[in-house]
Amino acid sequence: MAGMRRGRAVGGRPHSLTVWLSSEERVVVEAAAVRSGMAVGAWLGAAGVRSAEADAAGAGVGGGGVAVVSARSAGLSGARMQALMGLRSELMEDRRVLRNVGGNLNDVARVANSDGVVDASAGRVLELVSRAVERIDATVVAVDEQVGVERAVVRSRARSRAQRDRGSGPGESGGVG
Repeated sequence: MAGMRRGRAVGGRPHSLTVWLSSEERVVVEAAAVRSGMAVGAWLGAAGVRSAEADAAGAGVGGGGVAVVSARSAGLSGARMQALMGLRSELMEDRRVLRNVGGNLNDVARVANSDGVVDASAGRVLELVSRAVERIDATVVAVDEQVGVERAVVRSRARSRAQRDRGSGPGESGGVG
């Protein structure tokens, strides 16, 4: 999933920032972007601006306007989710490279067609690239499904914890009385 971009800003966005994250922070950010259907950069930009605006308005999100999110509260399940997200990123990069190669091959075929001479191996290479892209697409779908299942498990656990916590609060039944 490439993710959607943020809406246009008047005057564009001519400024760029580099953000360094730990492995856990990266997984948290990528998972949040996937959940919101946004590209990671778009999600980071939107989250940063929201946090800064809330801080400027006195809402106080946390120390220095930074919202602190743990992997658990972001709905992640440790090493498994990290591995899945890493695998998905690698697959998406491989898919991009293969699409570029396929585009280059199409350019070669176009030139060859203008001469009336097409190398016999060009068709075979195009077929191989196409099959590889299809396999990668299927793998990305499978990884997305696994991430969705893991996300559902984590949400179910969070709901169970929340229900348990609500049932044992002060003044609730089940308390020591």
